[in-house]
Amino acid sequence: MHNLPLIVSGHVATTVRAHRAEQHRSQGLRQLRPQPLQCLACSFAGILAAERRRRRCRIEGGKCHCHRPTRGQRARMQMLASEKDARRGQKAGSEAEDFFNDIRKPPPGQINSFVPGASLEDAKMFAATRTIAVAPWSEDVNPKPIFAVSDGTGQVAKMLAEMGFRQFGDVQKAQVDVISGVKTEEDVRKAVEQAANYAPDESLAIEQAGAMIIFSLSASLGNFLVAECGRQGVPCINAMGSVVRGLEDCFQVARGSGDSPATPQKTLYAVSDGSAEVVYLMLCKALDQFPESDVENITICSEVSMLQEIDHIVDTAKSNNNSLVVYAIASPGMSRFLRQQCERAQIPYADVFQPVVIALERYFDYPPVGVPGGHYSKLDALPSESLEKSWQQRPATY
Repeated sequence: MHNLPLIVSGHVATTVRAHRAEQHRSQGLRQLRPQPLQCLACSFAGILAAERRRRRCRIEGGKCHCHRPTRGQRARMQMLASEKDARRGQKAGSEAEDFFNDIRKPPPGQINSFVPGASLEDAKMFAATRTIAVAPWSEDVNPKPIFAVSDGTGQVAKMLAEMGFRQFGDVQKAQVDVISGVKTEEDVRKAVEQAANYAPDESLAIEQAGAMIIFSLSASLGNFLVAECGRQGVPCINAMGSVVRGLEDCFQVARGSGDSPATPQKTLYAVSDGSAEVVYLMLCKALDQFPESDVENITICSEVSMLQEIDHIVDTAKSNNNSLVVYAIASPGMSRFLRQQCERAQIPYADVFQPVVIALERYFDYPPVGVPGGHYSKLDALPSESLEKSWQQRPATY
């Protein structure tokens, strides 16, 4: 009798468990049985998904490309992809090579925008790529070395470098070293290496971090120097190139040819907002390459400060058998006006100063003042009486 309750209890427990299992099973079946609204929502969602998938598919010839391709189709697709990648790689390689070839090209000895007859596209490219330096108001220019490289004494290149430096600071702080008597390619190579030594060790050649070179050399040595500067990362500019080209246009003969000028000239024009001494010396040096020229004198137009003076100079040069006008003017606007008038009159010209100032602006990373004479130093400072000569006091009216 003691075991009976246990048996009964076990039977009841088993019965209860079976009943609960049947109840859960029937509830699960009811939960899995689809309802009408649920079926409608699922069907609508499926239709939308299929429509989105169909729009994403690229249909060609009525066949959807999201179908699984056959083995032959996969092989053809892989072959076409490989050919496309090869063409892309070849094109990218050639474009990259052209790009780096352009970078490795040496810096021009003369800024292209200032070459007579330069196109408007050249001018726009120059304006888009020109370095416009800015500096804190409290800081002066940080002088950097400039090498005046010449096959002669180097004094003309030195004077041009110092005149350019005055647009940035006191000329007494200028670091201009003269390398004279450069006659061979080996001499050129040594001069460029000396300038390249000023570049930081980690700098690249395309950064042009070496010292600036302003050179006055023959055509062959000048081209060799430009190539060496490009290879060793040295900025350079040709001091005499524009003057010699201007004389070639004026005389209608090539430098060093020994031929008599096809267009004889009695005078040339040296124009400046200062003394014009540097321009005069540059013209004299350039004439050495035209020994058959019959130029009798050079007309020096100094202290030019008005546009009317420029118009008169151009008109006079035009009347004198389209004579050459070589100028050094600090004001970019006045310099451009003189060039504009020469272009309109169709007479040869050479700007020997603005290209140097622009090159030094990039080199120093400092803005020029753009005024005649530039910065003054204690050596050429004027007395206060002279500075106040035009002052006057007038009564204050209220």
